[in-house]
Amino acid sequence: MKIIIPIVLSILAIAPFVAHASESASINIQVNERSFQFEARNIDGTLYFRHVDVATMLQGHFAETILRREIERAVQSAARRIREDNLHQRPQGHVGYISLREISQQLGFRLAWVPTRSMVIVDISQPFTEITFTQQPLPEYVLDIIRGSSFHDHTPFDYSYLTYLTITHVNFEGQYQLGHMIVAAELGEEVLHIFRDIFDARFPIARIRLIDFYGAQDYPSMADNNSVAFNFRNIAGTNTLSRHALGRAIDINPIQNPYIRGSTIWPAAGSAYLDRTNIRPGMITPGCPAYTAFTSRGWIWGGHWRSPLDYHHFERLN
Repeated sequence: MKIIIPIVLSILAIAPFVAHASESASINIQVNERSFQFEARNIDGTLYFRHVDVATMLQGHFAETILRREIERAVQSAARRIREDNLHQRPQGHVGYISLREISQQLGFRLAWVPTRSMVIVDISQPFTEITFTQQPLPEYVLDIIRGSSFHDHTPFDYSYLTYLTITHVNFEGQYQLGHMIVAAELGEEVLHIFRDIFDARFPIARIRLIDFYGAQDYPSMADNNSVAFNFRNIAGTNTLSRHALGRAIDINPIQNPYIRGSTIWPAAGSAYLDRTNIRPGMITPGCPAYTAFTSRGWIWGGHWRSPLDYHHFERLN
């Protein structure tokens, strides 16, 4: 499997470098046709990325676990390759920076500069074959992501109530991908077993990303066919806390398994999957591997409700 990550530099980013400068630069990073805009810093003539943003860029690829391991090791040992940003305009909540060249050296990427397109191409040619199902307390880089997003100041519990899962899943192309999910700590081991059953059955899941990469907003996440768990919020249209707010609900493949209330269908692309007798990959139906993995452990499926019908939703009451 070859993954090409073109990194397109904006006008700010390709401005002439000034020695000893510390300037912000906006960089559009396109990963497999998915586009993100990240802040970078010109530090002494070298572009440095926030390590949290680099981890986001690589999320789901084999290199992610290596990068996170290197970041944690570097932070613990105060290694110089992760720079503490004590220069001007210190970004709130993010202090660790890492350069593109240092990423290349750590992970073995091949770099190619295409001056006519103002583009750096990073070629990751290794296939992702590692199978990982782990949980851990929320790492600091995850706390940076969720603070003020899916986790609010008024959230009535602390971070220790939650656990951070790393999950291998099969996508719709049959490839292994890494996903990440936050759930109630007491359910962590059970959820790992659920997703291991789903993985062993090769039931496809499009992606598993933290809701924070969608601004902690449900609809953009659903429209991207993202599977998600924790998000401290109310049930849509009510003042009642959702089970997602407690890390006790999980949504799977929202496009293939839409939310239906009257004439409302979320996401809109789910309209193609209203006929539940026409079973296609990724659809949750009674007896399918995803349905069995959850319900055999006491989870309730929203597809059994009268209104709304929430085909992508599973929740644990106790």
